[in-house]
Amino acid sequence: MASNDVTAVEGETAWATDQLALAAAMTALLKDHAGLGIRLKEVPFDWTSGMHRLTGSFHYITFADGVPTVQEFVEYLYDCLIPYCLPKSKVRDALQGIDPVLDYHRIVRLGDDAKSLFIKAKNQLESGGEPGELILYALLEWVLKAPRLVSKMYLKTNSNMPVHGTDGIHLGYDEAKDVLTIYFGESKIYQSFSSAADAAFTSMAELLANAGQISREIEILNNLSDLNSLDPAFRAKIADYINPYSTSKLTLQKRIVHACLLGFEYAAYNRILDLEPDKVASAFEEKYKKRIGSACRVIERHYGKRLPVTTNLHLFLLPFPSLKIFRAAFYEKLGVAA
Repeated sequence: MASNDVTAVEGETAWATDQLALAAAMTALLKDHAGLGIRLKEVPFDWTSGMHRLTGSFHYITFADGVPTVQEFVEYLYDCLIPYCLPKSKVRDALQGIDPVLDYHRIVRLGDDAKSLFIKAKNQLESGGEPGELILYALLEWVLKAPRLVSKMYLKTNSNMPVHGTDGIHLGYDEAKDVLTIYFGESKIYQSFSSAADAAFTSMAELLANAGQISREIEILNNLSDLNSLDPAFRAKIADYINPYSTSKLTLQKRIVHACLLGFEYAAYNRILDLEPDKVASAFEEKYKKRIGSACRVIERHYGKRLPVTTNLHLFLLPFPSLKIFRAAFYEKLGVAA
């Protein structure tokens, strides 16, 4: 083999190794969400809209003995407060060299800090402190394997650093294609699906029409994110992907996806609860699949009329038996009034 061929092979091998290492580093930033698969179930649905930039994931709260496990879902969300609310560096520093017997107070204080931030957001911000943002965070990490790189809750509640815009910023990396995805999160939980969809598309359309706001979101990712949790070499590579002023070819290998959670109250839950317990879940799924189909048609109409055709959008759909009961349970767990 000629020397230039050897060099080419070695270069390709190093490139592939680097991609795998970056993928592993990104995966290491994810919280272990295995437990979420017990609380939410995904319903397979073939969404053939013809709109190639439109994708979706469709979930519902699981049943136990024929009853929706709302309280258990709330408990899971509560356990996500620390990784959602606090920067990874703050958590890492607090737990560095910890002895669980002698230093348990440091763990308690982390929980207190996260809880206080969430409550502060609920009390002070027009948009914030909603469990929907917490659900969106968990779904992005669990379903799309995209770690949270910006603690929007932490930034929003910092009086010296007012931050608006998206409900979250996550990063995903496809090592096979060597493509970095920036996810801008949007969470809307309303009584009706139509209201949630309308509010979400209004918000996304406003963001897309505001180039300055999108630039600020990218700037936050560059300067105020948890990228310092990565090895310096990987930080530098990600900077090449997302830095708009970089001359690296990697800037051509990124995309932005708007990840939108639509939560709504779904009356079908109440219509099946008098069935035999072991038949409830299958009966619910049959009804829900039809609702998914009608919801997707609404999303297609909104998308076609209100967003540029080049917009990448991933929809998360999640129905609730009762939003009043869900919110009351969540805020009771926090120790505050709904």
